[in-house]
Amino acid sequence: METPEPEATAAGPATPAGSTARRRRRLIIVIALAAAVTAGGGMWAATLIRSPEQAAADAKAPPASVLTAPVVQRVLSNTTVLRGVFTAGQSFPVQPGAVSASAGGPGGSPPIVTSLKVGSGDAVNSGQVLAEVSGRPVIALPGATPAYRDMAPGETGGDIGQLQDVLRGMGYYSGGDDKGYFGASTKTAVTKLYQKLGYPVPTTGDQSAAAVRTAQQAVDQARQAVQDLENQPSPGSEPTAAATKSGAPAPAAGAPAGGAAALARARADLTAKQQELARAQAKDGPQLPAAEVVFLPALPARVGSVGAKVGDKVTAPVLTLTAGGLNLTGHLLPSDAPLVKPGMNVTVLSETTGIQLPAKVGSVGALVTPGSPAGGGGASAAPAAPGAGTDPYVPLVVTPDAPWDPALEGQDVRITVVAASTQGEVLAVPSSAISSGVDGRTSVSVAGPDGARRAVDVTAGVAADGFVEVKPAAGAELKAGEQVVVGR
Repeated sequence: METPEPEATAAGPATPAGSTARRRRRLIIVIALAAAVTAGGGMWAATLIRSPEQAAADAKAPPASVLTAPVVQRVLSNTTVLRGVFTAGQSFPVQPGAVSASAGGPGGSPPIVTSLKVGSGDAVNSGQVLAEVSGRPVIALPGATPAYRDMAPGETGGDIGQLQDVLRGMGYYSGGDDKGYFGASTKTAVTKLYQKLGYPVPTTGDQSAAAVRTAQQAVDQARQAVQDLENQPSPGSEPTAAATKSGAPAPAAGAPAGGAAALARARADLTAKQQELARAQAKDGPQLPAAEVVFLPALPARVGSVGAKVGDKVTAPVLTLTAGGLNLTGHLLPSDAPLVKPGMNVTVLSETTGIQLPAKVGSVGALVTPGSPAGGGGASAAPAAPGAGTDPYVPLVVTPDAPWDPALEGQDVRITVVAASTQGEVLAVPSSAISSGVDGRTSVSVAGPDGARRAVDVTAGVAADGFVEVKPAAGAELKAGEQVVVGR
């Protein structure tokens, strides 16, 4: 069936019905968009236009308010963790500088390492031979006074008294000489020491031996002179049988023979020569050379390092000993130092071995600024300790409950200090709640349920983990659960 074509009119050509409907829909959409834009613009304009009263209200600060926190009842403890390094108590380099004379040789040759008896890390005990230098031993002995000279016969001093005590303790000396005098009994004891170790006894050498020989000859001559005078006949007497037999001419009759005065002088000279011989003999014989002994303040000691090998000339320490036990020093942050006191408990953790060791704070030193000039800013001038860096620190010396294991030397360990701990639960408030007045009084401000506040005088105690122990002053009241002002 065919659709009839629109009829033309006299006014113009015919318009399709669909075209009219589309135009109406477009008109409606345009009107809606215009309305939306107008409404949005009005709202935007409304936000820009404010009355003076509104602007003033908007500029006002918000109403004041306070921040509060509850008073709590708890155990407070403050734990400080720091690092520390174990170091040897004292180091002793062993560097023999000479070869001593002995029954086995004249000495005096350049010192050369001929044997090493210990290795790094070995323990060292009294009377132990550490090394041989040109065939001569280097012996470790206990003693606080170092060997600073050859201890020779006839000499006196505190170092010789120390030697006598050591030899007595080893069973070689039983007295007989004055304390500190190297006499005959001390020479005998030194001889026994070397015989026990299997080495020729060191001696004072050719010079003292020659002095003894010279003095002995003088004594022999003086003795002969006395004998001659004693055998000389008196004036007018017959020659003695000895004089006649020797063929010596008889004195002329009546000639003076020197008599009793000459004999007295000869006898006095003999006595003087005998005293000189005794002094020479007292200075001759066994001695203890400084090159053959190392006195250590505490034994057993430990070999820290060996710096030479057999065949080396001694131009540097052959080995180094450590004695006196280990030291442990930690490095406190300056801010933590006021909280740490001597006697506080310490736990030392060796992270290398996993071992924990109980100890105590031995001492807390003064502020150290590594590399600073002496006295600068009240700080001690000191080089940076191992692991300390260049930041200021306060040295903390740790004292063990039992002697440290020598194997810990050089280890960097963790030190935990319980700086303070309350005995049971105490009242505590956040540290920001504490206020101090110009009169020195300490107080907290308690906020009531109705917003009212009251000041409570308190005594501050242990501070830990952001809290402070508080004790109400006499007549004041403070309870757990009450709110204290910590800020505004």
